Amino acid sequence: MLVWDSSYSNLTDYIKNQKEKPFLLVDENTYEVAGREIESQLKKLNIDYDLLILPGDAHADEKHICKVMLHVNSNHMMVSIGSGSLTDIARFISYKMNLRFLSVPTAPSMDGYASSVAALTIDNIKTTVIAKTPEKIFARIDVIKNAPEILKKAGFGDLIGKYTALSDWKLANILTDEPINEKVYNEMYEACENTLKSINKPDFEKLLLEALIKSGELMAIVGNSRPASGAEHHIAHYLEFLGYDIFHGIKVGISTLYVIKLYEKLFEIDLDNTNQYLDYEVDIEPWKEEIKVNFPQISERIIKENLERMKEFNNPSFRRAFLEKIKLNKDKIYLIAEKLLNKKEEIIRAYNELGFSTNPQDWNIKEEDIKKAIQYALYIRDRFTILTLYQFLGVLKNLSNDV
Repeated sequence: MLVWDSSYSNLTDYIKNQKEKPFLLVDENTYEVAGREIESQLKKLNIDYDLLILPGDAHADEKHICKVMLHVNSNHMMVSIGSGSLTDIARFISYKMNLRFLSVPTAPSMDGYASSVAALTIDNIKTTVIAKTPEKIFARIDVIKNAPEILKKAGFGDLIGKYTALSDWKLANILTDEPINEKVYNEMYEACENTLKSINKPDFEKLLLEALIKSGELMAIVGNSRPASGAEHHIAHYLEFLGYDIFHGIKVGISTLYVIKLYEKLFEIDLDNTNQYLDYEVDIEPWKEEIKVNFPQISERIIKENLERMKEFNNPSFRRAFLEKIKLNKDKIYLIAEKLLNKKEEIIRAYNELGFSTNPQDWNIKEEDIKKAIQYALYIRDRFTILTLYQFLGVLKNLSNDV
């Protein structure tokens, strides 16, 4: 899928041999980085094309999706030239309009280049929807290496989040029997390891982009974002809901450190004595009021999507059976935590070497908002993670203060 293209000639040669008219989607920044050169080559080859330049701060939200759709026709082939938001807009519209889709990354900043889903901001909250995987990805190594350092940090943060996402996947497999693809799990873990070991080496940016693209390919294989997204992404999405407009991967990178702490807390919990959690019960009406306070404008949707899960957690027979399952699998659960914690120092050292601050305040993220995100992020999506486990046990609120 990935084609390393030294001059974008492979891209334009590929476009030349297609019957569809290329629709170049760029923003003000990526047009200068790569779009202008690609446009010039198309002109030299006498290839007819359409071009739309979005603002540099455009997000993959209702406004910009609609704007692009107004310019796209059924005879177009989407060519996104950029990173996160542009790629998500292009892949979503390509899916909805059944268009062919090519991706041209301009930075190793996120994991969505090869993904079969798109992260869209709908009703001011990140929502994952089905989208189209690009048939090819054309990247220039000099463009990727010269990308702004903040985008590299964002990409690294997004990639490091795979460590906790994979831990959550294992946890869900053990406790809920959710299927896990071991080959996909191992490939994603290896890609993270290779990139982590390449910090400050000449091939860092190349390995980072390849790992991020690998993440998207692996998501496409399993048909969802499990190999790449867990509690760390949910926390990041809640921070986005609170209005933090810093790069997604930065929020994921910060959130990952808190999820690692949550796994570390497992060793303070006696999973051999799960009966102590048998009588815990969510008081539904006060819970609804909490949701209304912490998810303004979309509280009814959040309540509807999570109410049955809350009722199930309150069911005595379900609680008894699930607590017994936790007890029977305690060694496997501790092993997941131990494997993750063995990476903690190496991850923090890599952050420091990249100049990626591990202090949320340096990114203007308030401590109280981190606590709130840890407590409420699990309601964003019905996916079992370490947050769900702690919520089931009734200790999530206390832990959100402890970590």
